[in-house]
Amino acid sequence: MTAFPGGTKINVAIILGIDPKNDYAFKCVFGRPRHARVLIHMLNAVLKPPPEHRVEYVEILNPITEPVVLDEKLSILDIRARDQSGRQFNVEMQMVTHAALQSRFLYYWAKLYSSQLESGDRYDLLRPVVSICFLDALLFPTSGEYHLPFRLWNPESQLVLSKDLEIHLFQLPNFTKTDRELSEPLDLWLYFLNNGMQLDPEDLPTVFQVPELDEAMGALRMLTQDEIERARYEDREKARRDALSWERAMERRLSEGVAKAAAEAMAKGLAEGRAKGRAEGHTEGLAVGTAKGLIGQIRLCEQILKLAPHPEEKLQSMSLDELQIVLERLRGQLP
Repeated sequence: MTAFPGGTKINVAIILGIDPKNDYAFKCVFGRPRHARVLIHMLNAVLKPPPEHRVEYVEILNPITEPVVLDEKLSILDIRARDQSGRQFNVEMQMVTHAALQSRFLYYWAKLYSSQLESGDRYDLLRPVVSICFLDALLFPTSGEYHLPFRLWNPESQLVLSKDLEIHLFQLPNFTKTDRELSEPLDLWLYFLNNGMQLDPEDLPTVFQVPELDEAMGALRMLTQDEIERARYEDREKARRDALSWERAMERRLSEGVAKAAAEAMAKGLAEGRAKGRAEGHTEGLAVGTAKGLIGQIRLCEQILKLAPHPEEKLQSMSLDELQIVLERLRGQLP
């Protein structure tokens, strides 16, 4: 609300223009001790624990310290915290994805888990470690889900090997609820991450009338009011843009390479088929060569899309028309 001469008051939107998906902004909101209750609220929203296992207190183990030195590369400003029961959390905002991301999740989890013990300590002293990663991209493009929890269990017998490992991945592009469709605390935080840049802290949707959400918006506002903080935020935005540009350039090169390799695979398969056909005196060889070429293209598409390969015996049993359908479907998913 802004007052003008004569006492006239009108509503003026105050859009902060700070993206909470920026990893520095994310850590300022969730990773500072003075905003511990914001982190607590978000953790309980993700875990949905029974009352006896709710997070009531957190100690942030790696708070932002002065001076902050940020790498030129797109490093991750993760948040490490411990609750009242000794359970540990690793929370991060990942701006871009890469092929080794799944391995990195496990490595960070294992590092936190193993660091709890010193030489001679008993294994029963180990406490659970929960990793939570918000992804501003699709790590699993074939899945339409936005929340992907992972645990150690046997899918056939439903037996749980250990409750100490818990990894939650959030594919933010798949979260498309409007402010009128938000029904639980987790919805609020996912909507905040996706839309916080356009929210007016003076005119939030009614569903956002939650103290922790109001505090999170206040943390974003601070980034607009402090020159040093704003500069750090802008540096991270530049790093994100550079990383995305590099990633798209690599995708184009890979896509061009796949097209070239696919054409070569088809040509090779046709050549082999013609040679076999001439040797055997019938057209079966040509069909075999064409099938080999199509299968080669399918394999290349699966590699660029990071998909589990079709079983070889299944592809071998398909007709040429069926192979062509599979190939066209995969081509349609290429960048």
